[in-house]
Amino acid sequence: MKKQTDYINKVKKTDLSKFSNKKKVELGLIDNFNYDFDSLQDETGRLSYSVEEWYDEQFEQARAASSDLRDVYLNGSEAFITVSDVQADMDILKELQLSADEIGVDVEDLYDNFHEHMEAIQYVTYLEDKFDEQAREVREWF
Repeated sequence: MKKQTDYINKVKKTDLSKFSNKKKVELGLIDNFNYDFDSLQDETGRLSYSVEEWYDEQFEQARAASSDLRDVYLNGSEAFITVSDVQADMDILKELQLSADEIGVDVEDLYDNFHEHMEAIQYVTYLEDKFDEQAREVREWF
């Protein structure tokens, strides 16, 4: 700011009468800049940061995220539980429910965690469907 104030004071002290009319017209062109010097420096600084620093950081993060997503969702780098892994357990739970109904007792009398176990299997079904949806998105975008 001091630099700008010094410049303004210097301009105020300048005797403009010693300049020809041509020089005055040319000095008037300064008002036609799209970007004054300070604005140009600000905008150049923003662009420089984006090109020289920000892009590299963001690109590396995006590349790493893309690689991780592809590994998990498309290349199967993680072995997650699937509905087929718990299908036999679901069949056992259904059989327990039928047995409880046949003998006239609450299924929880035969197996304390029946409902929680059933909900956990249903949650696996939901999660597998969600995983498949996310895999489609990864395939589409990456």
